[in-house]
Amino acid sequence: MYKQKAIETILKAISEQGILASSEKRDNYARIWSRDSMMTGIAGILANNQMIVDGLEKSIKTLVAHQAENGQIPSNVYGNKASYGTLVGRTDATIWWIIGTCEYIKHSKKDVLKAELKENIYNALLCLKTWEFNQRGLLYSPLGGNWADEYVTSGYVLYDNVLRYWALKNLAEVYHDHELKTMAETTKMLIENNFRKNSFEEKKYHETAYKKATNKPYFWASLNANGYDERFDLAGNAIAVFLGFDLDMNAFTQYLEEISVEFGHWMLPVFYPIIFPKDPDWNLLENNYSYDFKNQPYHFHNGGSWPIFLGWLCLGLKNRGYIEIPLKILKQYELLLEKKGANFNEYYSTDELLPLGTNYLCFSASGYLLMNI
Repeated sequence: MYKQKAIETILKAISEQGILASSEKRDNYARIWSRDSMMTGIAGILANNQMIVDGLEKSIKTLVAHQAENGQIPSNVYGNKASYGTLVGRTDATIWWIIGTCEYIKHSKKDVLKAELKENIYNALLCLKTWEFNQRGLLYSPLGGNWADEYVTSGYVLYDNVLRYWALKNLAEVYHDHELKTMAETTKMLIENNFRKNSFEEKKYHETAYKKATNKPYFWASLNANGYDERFDLAGNAIAVFLGFDLDMNAFTQYLEEISVEFGHWMLPVFYPIIFPKDPDWNLLENNYSYDFKNQPYHFHNGGSWPIFLGWLCLGLKNRGYIEIPLKILKQYELLLEKKGANFNEYYSTDELLPLGTNYLCFSASGYLLMNI
């Protein structure tokens, strides 16, 4: 029942330009967002829904039509206007476009489109290379420079770098590029070497900070010049698990169980621990917003639960042979859809499980589809 509702939610958001973030005309959601449309399109591929896949193709073409001179892909497009970010640029918009475009080319086998977009894709990749800034292999993102645009992570962010690995891996496969395949493998090793405690002999990005960092059962959220942010980033870790990164999966799943016990449910927070007004990082949150402040404790990026990334987590865990937690997450989400309305809200507060944010979000409908694959 909910699978059909999820598909209908997405289909209602497909326009002539592509897949809107939501069919609701609220704030800036009725636009073609790179990350939203690409994730939704990939979910459509995995769910084998041709109408969603067609919407993905439209989104790819709309976004690339506004590619900047430096190869950057817009964060979103509205009519003939493109935005590359307001307070700061969006690093992940360009990466998601490369990922989604390659996934579409692999799925559709459209060789003409593959040839037409090759230069655009490689230019986008060159743009990402310039964002290393130090030519050492990891992408550097400004504060608010990705999907968590009102949150506190910055620097060498796990999520953005894991995505970059996926983009390189896809691009190497689509265009049979051995150099990019090697670059992808190097990127994966860099992440595994620098975002968790290990015994690798390779030099660390930040030796001093690495020695001071504590062992966690997951990849740390980000690394900056002033040290590590050791928070749990569910999105970055979920995609890393999905892509087969080396991680102690027994310790990781035990950690997820512990969080679920602490919160009393399986709508896990997208970042953890929660930031409260008394905490030092609160000052990074309180002024970082465009429309209104959403990051109260247990809300939005500050510990809210996002079905889209729970979907990636479920898919990743199932790919690794861990079935029980995905079933618990799916059951929990379906219970909320039944009791609190199947509106595919943007996120849920993790203290009261309130459905919040924009309704009929393709992100959340896609998350449900991913949970069912």
